Amino acid sequence: MFRSYWVVAAMSVLAATTCRNEPAHNAIPAPLALSPSAASPAPLSVSRRIALADEETACVIDSFEYRVVCRGREGEELATFGREGDGPGEFRGLRLVARVSPGRLGVVDSRLNRLTIFNATGDRVSDVTLPPGYLADGIREATVFGFDIDMTAFSPGDSILPRIYLEVGINSGEVTWKRGGMNGIADTECGGLQNGVPRPGAGYVFWACRRELVFLDDRDADAATVVRSPAYREELPSDRDVEAFAEGLTRLGGRMPMPRSAAEPYVEAFREEPRRWFNAPHALVFDSRDRLWVATTLDRHTFSYFEIWIGTEYAGSVRVLDRAMGFDLFENTLAVLVERQPGPDGIAPRGIDWYDIRDLDCRASEAYRGCRLRPRGGRSGAPDGGL
Repeated sequence: MFRSYWVVAAMSVLAATTCRNEPAHNAIPAPLALSPSAASPAPLSVSRRIALADEETACVIDSFEYRVVCRGREGEELATFGREGDGPGEFRGLRLVARVSPGRLGVVDSRLNRLTIFNATGDRVSDVTLPPGYLADGIREATVFGFDIDMTAFSPGDSILPRIYLEVGINSGEVTWKRGGMNGIADTECGGLQNGVPRPGAGYVFWACRRELVFLDDRDADAATVVRSPAYREELPSDRDVEAFAEGLTRLGGRMPMPRSAAEPYVEAFREEPRRWFNAPHALVFDSRDRLWVATTLDRHTFSYFEIWIGTEYAGSVRVLDRAMGFDLFENTLAVLVERQPGPDGIAPRGIDWYDIRDLDCRASEAYRGCRLRPRGGRSGAPDGGL
């Protein structure tokens, strides 16, 4: 049965040598609870994307108004740009907002196959046409990365849709790297990979199946390192998860939504399946210290959790408030787009929580593994270990 909520992707290649690494430490450190330094409102939206233009400006997609809204730490509206339409600075299908450079944002419209660069003030800088059908996942330096569905390789009964991964120049719109047919490069539990992000320096990292990360040292390599999250906890979907899945099914029909009666078999199947571990889309983000932050699905009611990895080693996890929908990192700031608790009308308002992570110390050494807050101007007192 096709489960559209989590079935999205896969890769395969010429015969590959795959090694599966298990973290060397048996004890899993308890998550470190972080406290927000500020909170801002955010518009209701179907989109879960958020981008930090700088440490004081967070931008999100307002899908109902076809625009991007940027707010400061105190909730002040710093810029709002875009409207429904096909012209310059207008949108039809907002998919992505991402930082191109400090103070500059890239906005991808998947229906118009267009990337528009804006200043954080809302001034349009440039436009470029993207390949048809291209599904952008993020922007790194001068490159948009993402994928296209390879329908030529699709077979009925596939549990993961086959993908062609692409990188596209933000100035030219030309494909600078392309790779498909990657099923088999990694010995994952479900035989495929999901969303990936470029690793600092070289290579890629993908999330796969229910609890696995797949690391490539080189994006064209025929061998991968598969690592299972040691913090994985099997949980069934919550009522809130199930309702979100049901709403997502009805949205798939666009102007002709799927009737709830027709969606019910899929909803019931989703209710009985343990939920995936990775909170996609946009589950993987590297911070300025090259630590990989992984958004998980643990709880996501009162609290949400992020794993932190250093290289291919699990270092620990942190806990934030409310139901995380998306997140971004820039320098010393973590911004989390969240849903608050539903009000009497059943509607969960959205917000942006800001966290100062300059003193966050996470280590994956033999001497110490875990995350802690380092006192400013002094040592944390925990055993020393290199990053």
